[in-house]
Formats: sequence, C-alpha cells, structure tokens
Amino acid sequence: MKRLAHLGVLAGLVSSLWLAPAIGRYGTATALPEEQVLQILNNVPVFMITNDKGEPLTFEIPNPQDQNKKTQVFTFFISQKDAEGALNAIKTQRPEIGGVARISAAALSGAVKIALESRKNPVVGVDIIPSKPQLEAAVNLLKQSGDLVERDGKILTKEGKPFRGGTPLFFLADSKTGNPIAVEAQVRENGQTRTQRFIPFYFDKMQLQREVDQARQQRPELVKDTGIRVVMLDNLVATMLSTNDPVAGQIQLVQTPEAIQFALQQSGGNNAQRPNQANQPASPQRPNQQGGGQGTNRNR
Repeated sequence: MKRLAHLGVLAGLVSSLWLAPAIGRYGTATALPEEQVLQILNNVPVFMITNDKGEPLTFEIPNPQDQNKKTQVFTFFISQKDAEGALNAIKTQRPEIGGVARISAAALSGAVKIALESRKNPVVGVDIIPSKPQLEAAVNLLKQSGDLVERDGKILTKEGKPFRGGTPLFFLADSKTGNPIAVEAQVRENGQTRTQRFIPFYFDKMQLQREVDQARQQRPELVKDTGIRVVMLDNLVATMLSTNDPVAGQIQLVQTPEAIQFALQQSGGNNAQRPNQANQPASPQRPNQQGGGQGTNRNR
C-alpha cells in the first residue's frame, strides 16, 4: 500500500486543539462524489487473509438475486488481532490453505468500493468484521442514549427493530446538538510540520477518550459540554455520499497505532493485491468459520 506513508498525518500528531462543532446538520442529504469518499478512506488500513500469491481468501454464499448463482464474499478485519485469530482457525481447519496463508494490509476504500458495487451487482460482496470489544462499547453507548433497548434478551433499536450491528466509529460531539467536534492539529509528515483541520472518527473508544482527557487537562474550556458518541461505518459512509457540506471532506478515520504500525511494516515489501483491484480474484473458497454467510454488504 504505497499511500500508507500518508498515515503519518494521523499517526504523528504533535498537538491538537479541539474546536467548535464542525457540521451544522449532521446527516443533511445532498451529494458528495464517491471518488472523494473513497479517497478519504484510502489511507485507512484494514486487514485481509491472503494466500501465498497475495490473493484474498474468500467464501461463497447464494446470490441474493438468483439462488442458483453464487456471490463471492471478501472478508476485511478492522483489527489485525482478529485477523490473526481467523488465520489460526484456518490453519487448524484447513491446514493445506492456512499453511501458506498470511495477513495482508489493505485499504478500507477497497472494502467500501466492493460494498457499493455489490448493491448493483451482487456477484461480489464484503464482510467487514469489527472488533468485538469496540462493538460492545458502542452498544453500551447506544443503550445509554436510548437508541438501543434490550428486550427479552434481544437488542433492538428504539423503533423496535433488531439491531444489525456494524463497525462502530467513535467521535466527540456537542452534547446539545450531537454534531461532531473538529480538531486543529499540528501534524508531522515527511519531516515537516503543518497545521491541519479535520474531524476524527476513531475505531477505538479508549483511544479517543485518552485524547479528550489530555485536551481537558490542558484546555478544559475546549471540551466543555461535549461527549463521546458513536456512528456505524455504513451510516457514516452513506452520510458522506449524501452531503455536499465542505466540512465532510475533513472527516478522517483514525485507526489504532497498532494497526497503523502493522500496515506500515508491510508496506515496504508486501505486494499483496489491493482490494479495490480484486473484484474477480482466482482465490480458494474459505471455510465459513467467520459466520460471514449472512449478507453481501455487511458491516458487522
């Protein structure tokens, strides 16, 4: 992933200043080019399991439009540790495949592109697997806000519909409006320091909490009347695709330092196929140990 060098923008923060709410009406619908959204996601590392040729291991499910056909599903992991766990399971269940398989960094833009394409042509699909602890943290937040309720052991939305999960992203928001708070930061990239304004959404709640605690100690007035909220990745992408508010272009997804470091270590010598170039790879069918056969555009 050549563009992983640009992750220094988010990984090398020198200092940051939490500012006022950045979006007047979060979720306002108009239009933002898909290309721009994918570009924003292009520097966000996620992880795949690939074979010895660098081709993603996939699995097949019945095509939702034609049960006589198959849909090839690509699996992406938000956490490299979850990818390692899945790889170990494959080594146990299918040693002939797992013995030559490895974990490869990929761009989140590739996963989202496949998901968008699958809406038009479900020949391919995508399964994005979130970190379980982060999903649990998200559920707790949504219960506290009243957006989720638990009835008879089932988690439901406030409208009474089953909660379908997703990949949670945590952000600092204005307590009254719920609008995300922007950050103005001094970032170091290629040995140079510059100022950048962006709206960070974190995959790890505790990572955001540490940032907020540090800001509160230094400038308590900057984070007054704010709180941590959560949005699912698919909802955020849908918002980015449906708004022309210029501040939407300032959205940045912040991976964990561990994930960034893992991806950067691979970027020097890993020639694995980029996911957004892998619409039709000749890859073996993966054992369905991830439970991914429930949909072709799923953000669990």
